[in-house]
Amino acid sequence: MKINLFILFLLITSLNCFSQNSFGKEINKNSKPIADIEELEMEVNNGGFNQYFFNCGKNCFETLKALKRNGKIKTAKILENAISLINPKKLSNNILIEKLQNQEVEELDNEKINASLDQLDLEFYKYPDGKLTHN
Repeated sequence: MKINLFILFLLITSLNCFSQNSFGKEINKNSKPIADIEELEMEVNNGGFNQYFFNCGKNCFETLKALKRNGKIKTAKILENAISLINPKKLSNNILIEKLQNQEVEELDNEKINASLDQLDLEFYKYPDGKLTHN
């Protein structure tokens, strides 16, 4: 019985994580794109694109769409370039996302690729599209 309660607790906790952003706020379908952009901004400003892909890379394609929909074209191009750097074999989106989730993207350990990601970090820090969200 104790094991079943523990499993139930884990299940409820994990489901809750999928419905909240990193600040614990509820995320609905309409606010997810903004949460994705905020997540990108927070992670890149804290540790660069390498950290972003390590922690939140599974959202990179959704974030890219959100940036484009919100008119943040220059920032979207920076993210697009970062994705291209870690995906030189041009894997499908789904396969790359799976590799990111499993932390199997070897390119994130490559010094040359990390140096290029560092350059993209510097471009990102300039905020070429201005403020990314209205918060």
